[in-house]
Amino acid sequence: MRSSLVSAFSALLLLTPAYAQTKFTNDCTSFATTFVNDDTEVLSSTYVAKGAVISNPDSCLAAVTVRANMCRIKLKVTTSSTSRVIMEVWLPRNWENKGKRVLMTGNGAWGGCIPFADMAWASGLGFAAIGHDTGHVGNVATVFTDTEVWKDWVYRSLVVATQAGKAATNHFYETSLSKSYFIGCSTGGRQALKLAQDYPDEYDGIIAAAPAAYWPNLEVSEALYAFIVGTEGSPTFLSSAQWNAVDAATMAQCDGIDGVVDGVLENPMRCDFRPEALLCGPGQDWNSNGCLTATQVQTVKKMYSPLYGNKGRYILPGLVPGGDPIFGYFLKYGPSVGLAAQDFLRYVVYNDPTYSLRDQFTLDTADVIMDNDWFGAHSNKSDLSGLQASGHKLLLYHGLADPVVQPGVSYDYYSSVALNMSLPSSEMDSFFRFFPVSGMSHCAGGLGASYVGGPSQPAFFPGAIDNVPAGNSALSALVKWVEEGTGPETLRGYKLGPTGDVLAQKDHCKYPLKTTYKGRGDPTKRGNWECT
Repeated sequence: MRSSLVSAFSALLLLTPAYAQTKFTNDCTSFATTFVNDDTEVLSSTYVAKGAVISNPDSCLAAVTVRANMCRIKLKVTTSSTSRVIMEVWLPRNWENKGKRVLMTGNGAWGGCIPFADMAWASGLGFAAIGHDTGHVGNVATVFTDTEVWKDWVYRSLVVATQAGKAATNHFYETSLSKSYFIGCSTGGRQALKLAQDYPDEYDGIIAAAPAAYWPNLEVSEALYAFIVGTEGSPTFLSSAQWNAVDAATMAQCDGIDGVVDGVLENPMRCDFRPEALLCGPGQDWNSNGCLTATQVQTVKKMYSPLYGNKGRYILPGLVPGGDPIFGYFLKYGPSVGLAAQDFLRYVVYNDPTYSLRDQFTLDTADVIMDNDWFGAHSNKSDLSGLQASGHKLLLYHGLADPVVQPGVSYDYYSSVALNMSLPSSEMDSFFRFFPVSGMSHCAGGLGASYVGGPSQPAFFPGAIDNVPAGNSALSALVKWVEEGTGPETLRGYKLGPTGDVLAQKDHCKYPLKTTYKGRGDPTKRGNWECT
């Protein structure tokens, strides 16, 4: 009898929250001694309580607040004799009752920064969150003289971090994960397309936001923009104030095209903007009349026009009119425009740290960049038959006020898939959907309803996590598509105030449908818009 009572008591003890917490903490601290995976070293495994603040020791990103009790694991994966990937896996206590899901976050620019903000957001939602540094420290390109490190940036870090992250998750929880997701914007969007194209079996659902899909072409475009804009003081250059005047003139000419004057161009491609309206007359100048010279007007026209190279070779679509004020600041710093292209030329193309973009770049250089694969940096393969066959899903969205990666890039990519696979949109809907988002800048920000609950947005909108329902996010739409088979017809967007308060809502429609104002009612209310 006594033995039975002791056994019953012991069984009850195993069910208590205190015991579960102790076991979770012990499993976390002992992880390094029990986890074995090829080429992987456990650097640390630490229990972190909800509410703790984690800073990035490499000064890559701002500190983030942890949103779940979790085990924080840091790993090093050796990829060659001269390269490695540093990664982290954040394993929340509430994982098993939240669907046993894994989510890996994408990187930005040259990478080198583990995306803690996205990881904190995802782990707070119950995902086991994976992030990595693409194989080097800091947002720099100097390390790419080692081609092994460049391979890591292009594709290999994605593969090894995926495999090690999944293995660590399964080992820690002593069960198999159910579903896996990848989300990324900009460089992370390029990574997302790389996974969809070359590794379609790895992730059940993928979000590619503002993807730098045609990476070499994008570097060429940055180089050409540097010459179009010129340096401060040159006849081609526009100041920040002058670009703001261009923005104002754009809105004056085009804001009403979509049926409502609200500071947002619903479809910038319909805006046939005439910068000539700002042209100075005889005896006029900017200081006295707020006008532009003929040379400056040509600068504006070139920035909004498609880019072509030798023999009319198409490079990329132009920037869109109607960007938000960041557009002026992006171009104001003329000397810095093109530095990413210069780094690409210095450390990947020519392995020459003295290479000067302004002194040496020509359209022949552009051909060299675009004619080579650079270990798969393009990420523009239009055959997604592997993704289609896997049953996995790709959700693409792009802000239509993006001054960094031209929105036309995503339209081009979507069309290339349709043509290559001979599929109308109704057939692609089963595995690939595209959502243009009006008024969204690069990944986040902008003057429209641009918070959609996607990659890179938690860092820009920290208040949104608490003020916007998680079930209305792009991530939740992807999960529902994967796990319930219901694909999204719209993406819910929110315009947020400084503290995260909701100022406006809009449901952004799935392409090729257009988000259309009904012609009456408050345009800040989503019910006054429809898909046509």
